[in-house]
Amino acid sequence: MSRVVVHRRAARYLRRIPKPERERVRKALHRLTENHANYPGIVHMAGEWEGYERIRVGDLRVIFWYDAQDDIVYVDHIGPRGDVYK
Repeated sequence: MSRVVVHRRAARYLRRIPKPERERVRKALHRLTENHANYPGIVHMAGEWEGYERIRVGDLRVIFWYDAQDDIVYVDHIGPRGDVYK
């Protein structure tokens, strides 16, 4: 099972959203750490975000990168679709 490291900006956003949405994101991150390779809906990003991946959790996007060597998921951004890519 991987470890999750959440960036300060993403953690602050998580604290501010309603509890049901927060729990959905936490469950998605937990499932992601259990089996990163077979998680459904992972999209490899391109362009300026090359090397990152994203998952969709309802209307939110979770942008992260996976360090296979250390087995750590680094969550850099969490936010609504329109704002997270800026």
